[in-house]
Amino acid sequence: MSRFTDSGGKLRPVWACVFSILLSALAFFVCGNVAHEAAEGHPFRVEFIFRPLWALLLLGIFIWLLTVGDHLDEHRLAAQGLPRTKGWLKQFVLGCLMGFVLISLAVVPVYFLGSFRSNNLMSVRLLPNLSAVVLALICGALAEELVFRGYPFQHLERGIGTVPAVIVFAIGYGLLHLHNPGADVWSVVNSVAIGLLLSIAYLRTRGLWLPWGIHFGWNATLGLLFGLPVSGFHYYNLVRYTQAYGPWWLTGGRYGVEASVAGLAAILIGTIAVAFLPFRRLAQPATQAAAEPALQKTLSGIET
Repeated sequence: MSRFTDSGGKLRPVWACVFSILLSALAFFVCGNVAHEAAEGHPFRVEFIFRPLWALLLLGIFIWLLTVGDHLDEHRLAAQGLPRTKGWLKQFVLGCLMGFVLISLAVVPVYFLGSFRSNNLMSVRLLPNLSAVVLALICGALAEELVFRGYPFQHLERGIGTVPAVIVFAIGYGLLHLHNPGADVWSVVNSVAIGLLLSIAYLRTRGLWLPWGIHFGWNATLGLLFGLPVSGFHYYNLVRYTQAYGPWWLTGGRYGVEASVAGLAAILIGTIAVAFLPFRRLAQPATQAAAEPALQKTLSGIET
């Protein structure tokens, strides 16, 4: 037993969370640099390379940690919150629909109390790019769910309890968006609220399918369908480019409706819906620890 591992040689939950966050941040910077070099700094191409690459690297990192830190030798995707058991696809689709409805509720007040100016950008020559945009959106949502509701969150929950873990990761999720274009205190508050909503979605189902669906549906509707900025970025406005006009509390300013009062109201409605709708907890496949002695000792040899 050491400071980092228990008597069975498994990585202690809090340390597992700390190490996974550090590795996630390292993966973020590595993938970002690779994407910038490969895309030669073109912002749209950077996103299309960076998001899928980061999601794939995160999956690999967490599979490795589950193997050497938790001694799991099977169902390691399910252990991250992605069990392909009965109801997983239904929850993902319902999440997408919820994301669509919630962001639509946030946009409607701007239509009645403010105004929009929209330019149609879609053309036949841009159709091949549509799949790339969808891929970037779906992988970007997955990557953030893997970090904020996946392995790191799940292990911190084991270490300090559900409520403290939810608060820590919701605040972290809000602060992560502080560097986005147009970010301010209000955008951080709303991002923390979104983090709470998505965490509750995970806790209700014990799977990432529902929060992943909500996350993807929200961003895709906002960026692709409405042509509005997604957390301050216009990278995903392939179909149309829209500018909202009105007071900051209505439009969210440069950051977008996610930083508006209407956005917060939509988030609160979504939180209530996720908390009280009859979502079913997904069945988890049975897992067993790896039996190889060498693997059992991988981390237990770390000395204080």
